Amino acid sequence: MKLFLKKILILMLVCAVLAGVSNWLFVMVKGGTVPTNIDRFLNAPDKIDVANLGNSHGQGAFKYGGHPELSCTNFANGSQSLPQDACLLEYYIDRFTDNSVLYISVTYPSLLNSATERSDFLSLNRRYYYILPPHLILNFSWREWISVKVPGLFIPSWRAENWRRDEFVDLGEQTADAIDVSADARNAVERHVLKHENGGTYELNPDMIASLEQMVTLCKEHSVTPILVTTPFLREYNDLVPAEFLRVQQSFLNSFAQEHQIEYLDFSRDIRFQDRYDFFLNSDHLNDTGGYYFTELLFSGEKPEN
Repeated sequence: MKLFLKKILILMLVCAVLAGVSNWLFVMVKGGTVPTNIDRFLNAPDKIDVANLGNSHGQGAFKYGGHPELSCTNFANGSQSLPQDACLLEYYIDRFTDNSVLYISVTYPSLLNSATERSDFLSLNRRYYYILPPHLILNFSWREWISVKVPGLFIPSWRAENWRRDEFVDLGEQTADAIDVSADARNAVERHVLKHENGGTYELNPDMIASLEQMVTLCKEHSVTPILVTTPFLREYNDLVPAEFLRVQQSFLNSFAQEHQIEYLDFSRDIRFQDRYDFFLNSDHLNDTGGYYFTELLFSGEKPEN
């Protein structure tokens, strides 16, 4: 029995040394064991006055650098679903100050997508293992947890191209006139809306609605003011979005806001943005200049001009 325990201890020691050495090599080559786009979550302020959630539309639209007097943070991330928004909010909610504000970005794909059924769910979901406890991670897996804690042992981590670079941030000052906006809009609307068409209409995902309900309830329980926001898009993008989808989504969001007595700000077709290529990375994402301008409009209490 003693010999068996000794072998187990030796095996554990070898595994620990192997993990330590592999992680050390990984840091030397890749620059760290945590991807760059996770830093802002790990360094979120202890007291939060203003924050936002959302997918990549929210990630680009909210720029708080002009307000150093406030403690602000951007919790949005590319392809982040509303259930993942809700998990992040539950984790950080105790950091929000009384009468703080949370902007919940709800754009065209937000209420249509599934949180876990997309083909790239596993790779996208891995980022939350760096941030959240197991009970707040969708479809938690111990294998994924180990791959995050010891990235040096896993080949996909070594192959990651943007480990210590945030590709989205690197594009921050690109302007839409540098690309084929019409082609970009066609591809984006197909991904975001058209592929969800069902018999001539669009059905909103009940799981997304439940997560929206959860976030609004959590905010009210903690004296946080939730505000629903649809970020601006270029005209080329909006012109391809089916009228039936707009009817379904806008009807729901307006009714939801009225029922819960919260504000819904729809800037999707705002005339101050829809023809401003200098404000956009592409047909549907604001660049740094557009993000700062948009955030200033919100802070000054400006309403959408559609």
